Amino acid sequence: MLTPSQLHDDGLDWLLDQSFLGKLAPEDQAAVLAVAELRDVPEGAVLIEPGTRGREVHLVVAGQAEVSVSDSGRTQALARVGPGRLLGERAVRRGETTRARVRAISAMRTLTLPAPAFAELMGRIPALARYVDDLIELRDRSGLLMNLLLRDPILRSLGREGVERLLQSGTIVRCDAGRRIVTAGERGADVFLVVKGRVAVYVPAPGGRREQVSTHTAGWFFGHASLLLDVPRTADIEAVEPTELLQVSDRAFMQLIARNPPLYRRLYESLASLRLHADEALSRSRGPMVVALWSAQRDIGTTTLAYGMAAHLALESEVTLLDLEGARSARRLGLAVTAGRVAGIPVRRASTPPEWRVDMLWPEDRARTADLISALKQRADDGASIVIALSDAEPPDEATVRASETIVFLRWAHDVSAGLPLDHLGFHVDAVRLEDGVELPMAASRNAVRVPHDPVTGPRFWRSGDLRALRDDARPLGRAAARLVRVLRGRTVGVALGGGGALGFAHVALLHALDEAKVPVDYVAGVSFGSLVGALYASGGLELCESLIQRRRELQRLVNLCFLSLTPLVRWVDGLTRGRTLGTTEVPFFPVSLDVVTGQEVVITRGTVAEGMRASSSFPGLFPALARGVTRLVDGGIVNNVPASVVWDAGANFIIASNIIPAHPVGREPRLTDSVAARLRGVTVGRLDDILRSVFLLMSQTGRDRATLADFVFDLDLEGYTIYDFQRGHEIYARALDQARAALPDIVELRQAERSIRLGQR
Repeated sequence: MLTPSQLHDDGLDWLLDQSFLGKLAPEDQAAVLAVAELRDVPEGAVLIEPGTRGREVHLVVAGQAEVSVSDSGRTQALARVGPGRLLGERAVRRGETTRARVRAISAMRTLTLPAPAFAELMGRIPALARYVDDLIELRDRSGLLMNLLLRDPILRSLGREGVERLLQSGTIVRCDAGRRIVTAGERGADVFLVVKGRVAVYVPAPGGRREQVSTHTAGWFFGHASLLLDVPRTADIEAVEPTELLQVSDRAFMQLIARNPPLYRRLYESLASLRLHADEALSRSRGPMVVALWSAQRDIGTTTLAYGMAAHLALESEVTLLDLEGARSARRLGLAVTAGRVAGIPVRRASTPPEWRVDMLWPEDRARTADLISALKQRADDGASIVIALSDAEPPDEATVRASETIVFLRWAHDVSAGLPLDHLGFHVDAVRLEDGVELPMAASRNAVRVPHDPVTGPRFWRSGDLRALRDDARPLGRAAARLVRVLRGRTVGVALGGGGALGFAHVALLHALDEAKVPVDYVAGVSFGSLVGALYASGGLELCESLIQRRRELQRLVNLCFLSLTPLVRWVDGLTRGRTLGTTEVPFFPVSLDVVTGQEVVITRGTVAEGMRASSSFPGLFPALARGVTRLVDGGIVNNVPASVVWDAGANFIIASNIIPAHPVGREPRLTDSVAARLRGVTVGRLDDILRSVFLLMSQTGRDRATLADFVFDLDLEGYTIYDFQRGHEIYARALDQARAALPDIVELRQAERSIRLGQR
């Protein structure tokens, strides 16, 4: 028999706020827990079998499960679900047979209730029944709600897991026209998203009147500024017409924000910049960033990576490096060590070179690590960083985890079973050591950094003590450490490259301009020609990517052959990328395709880079589809020609979308190139031209629609060029480079503003 106090003692009190338990009164929470049990579920175990009536209801406490359905002998994964997710409630509530299969894809922990007990609880606890009904409706409408949530930059910054938790914490509220939702002068309690309908904002005016200042429709998020600042609402908000809202409690929202330290800081910085209680907002946005590095294996490079992080952080702030193997590290580096005290705690301090700008120390008694962290936080300047290098393979104690803002967990790519004790941890990042032949699923890219093999940089640092080696962008380890810092700061950059035939040479120009301005690229997604550019960039950097300009005539010949087979193009790309697989590129690359059997967008994460490019480039009706079992994969541009959503899903904080298809992608005059016409005997050229125009106009529209998720859209003016002009690729590149360079000030300004999050005063 569980109790709320037991959840608190186990570090699971967040369940009382962010799961269905948060919707219940304390006495009802106790009634639910009395019939529930905590279970440990091994990887691979099946929690719910299709074709059965509901037997149990599971609340995910830790780990991940995959939800899939089978149709015509084909299994399709629908979603990956994590902590806070309720499973099996629909079958119990509606007495239905389950269609989905739920399987643990990692070791899990669940709060499990027998179906009869859960049904009985719904019968006598109206709030639980209402929550389950709302949850079923929310899941039935999850696609629409997700699109609405992603319109708001605040919610977008929560990442997929945070947005899904927000949905799980929400309730659908229906309002008649004229109903007041928020009242000026009241303290903020809940936050709201307009799902359907329209609301109006009124501010107090002289003489006791009200003045309407704005109206808002679906996708508008409000109520959070008052909550964040703990000040009264500044406006009345009323429904203008019958309206549906997603309502999220203050506790659930604040818990989500607290679990995302980079977003927490930026939110309050933004409030301060808008002069909304600036002093209070600034005080909440400041304080040191405390990050600890740990791994489950020895000799994997945890300490070296910690020093690399410290090297990069020292470029912009004061850094204290708390190395729990400091005595050994100091000996290896030849550094003198002195004794001292910090807030009465005995410590050892290494005499680091002045150019390091890093204070390196450790406690004499490891048991006092958490006390030392707290003391360092008290004395650190605002914006400073504290990096903790935990010894390999020795788990961090609970107090150290609680004292850290974030834990970085370093593991080998193959070791998916390696885990971190997350019961008391709000935010963590995976640092994944790459291995040849090991595939990484897309979920492994969220809040994660790939650390390539680098046999030179680490040993050089330990021999010479030259910290600059660990922040050298020319070295894989230096780039990985820099990327890790961007993840921790919430400053990662994703680039979405759209399809558009030869106009895709413009993508190369954009990447060149970003490199000139030292704007990093942390994630790449591509469609069609955009997937070709992305494949080369992820595999060999800008140099390999720019080789397309010199190889344009060779590429033209290969494209002509694609009407018969894409094999020559695949072999060519495979040779350029040296057979790299998608899971081993330093920059994660995600080619996007469409399964024409199911109509579903498919993000390719397995196989070689060349195979991923091929799946994304099969233009319907011209190039052969890629058959995989019962699936048929074609050009992803039909559904998502500028895949900004894919790099967001991968973890990008700042998204640049490159939309290259103009209003007239094949020119205003009906024509096809001779090379195309020669390979289409018996087909009316004009009819084919109409088909191509229709499809490319569709792709142009889907690109513009999907690009709205991005923070900056590189929308090119390539009048006079068409999708067929491969031999003019150098001209397209030159014109696009001028436009990209002209756009750089806007890109840099937006990125430095950290996505320019806008908050209303409600």
